[in-house]
Amino acid sequence: MHEISLIQSLLTIIDDHAREHGFKKVNQVSLSCGRLSTVEPLALDFAFKILTETGICAGAELKLDILPLKIHCFSCDREFESKNGDPTTCPNCNQDQVTVTGGWDELQLIEMDVD
Repeated sequence: MHEISLIQSLLTIIDDHAREHGFKKVNQVSLSCGRLSTVEPLALDFAFKILTETGICAGAELKLDILPLKIHCFSCDREFESKNGDPTTCPNCNQDQVTVTGGWDELQLIEMDVD
């Protein structure tokens, strides 16, 4: 379960920001990840709860936003979101000259609510 190592890295980043900005408590952490990422939301939430039982994030809420898969079609020069996660054909022109332009990112810290 790589979600544990992801949360450990996240907590290191949070600790670095706490030292730099002087906050003592984290109330909420907002993250985003792409639909094609290998992040399992339930496992991530579980890892966050276990690894934040003590410390600056104790009691903090974790929010995770799953970003849609964004695809660009070279044939009709349109960008679209794939609702089913299938990036193989364009829904506008049915061509297969497409590339994924977003929604594959692993994990990103968006914001924190701190005291």
